[in-house]
Amino acid sequence: MALMLAAATALGCTTGAFRDESAPEDQYHPSGKDGIRVMVDTIADINRKSPESYSLDFNIDGTYGEKKNKMLGSMEFNRKQRTMHVSVVDFIFRSPVMTLLQEGDVIRIYYPVEKKMYVDNVRTIDMANYGGVSIDFRMFYDLITGVIPLISGYSVKQGLAANNGKGSMLILENPNYYQTISFRGNNPDKILLINRKTRERIEIYVKNPVGQGASRIYSNVMIVAQRVPLRLEITFKKIQLNAAVKVKTYKDMRLPDGLKVIQM
Repeated sequence: MALMLAAATALGCTTGAFRDESAPEDQYHPSGKDGIRVMVDTIADINRKSPESYSLDFNIDGTYGEKKNKMLGSMEFNRKQRTMHVSVVDFIFRSPVMTLLQEGDVIRIYYPVEKKMYVDNVRTIDMANYGGVSIDFRMFYDLITGVIPLISGYSVKQGLAANNGKGSMLILENPNYYQTISFRGNNPDKILLINRKTRERIEIYVKNPVGQGASRIYSNVMIVAQRVPLRLEITFKKIQLNAAVKVKTYKDMRLPDGLKVIQM
């Protein structure tokens, strides 16, 4: 989902420095099984608190290659119904840039300026087709809905604890990716993904969790990728978690004559 917004940034519009995730031996030591268990349990607790629904507004500050832009948007989401509506507009002129709709497995991405609508499937979608990076869509869907994303079918490669007692790292792997989740204190604050085949690296930073009732969501997410290159910062505001939400669907849209529909 976040990379769909990146594609909108590319159409609408010096990435930041890339921080290497190596863990120097003089700064970290093996955390042991107990330390690994604490980190795994912490993530599980955060993910249990992800909201069942929400409505919110957001700001996007992004660079995509040489293009730089700011945009605004709104989003409604319902987990049980598997629906989501995202509307993105230009920061200056407030003109529509992109609308994204999810209804079950179907994703529709509408670019009004181009009069094009792409129809895709959440299970097979390739993010690279929309100007993003080749990464599992599910992980970004989790991220944007309050879940710390985990690579599928992972095994724990290593757990590390900072010698100064102020942080730790959980390193996961599966046949396609390495994933490092960094903790500041007891809170995850960075995710590093490395594609084992292409060596493509993506950094995801999360901060400023907002809680309402028993649920919470990170109100600031930043994604940095080198290959594209991409730097995308999303700030959520006017957040309403677990409220009754009317999520707009395809039948609610007003579409222009001459719209080109592209089945992916």
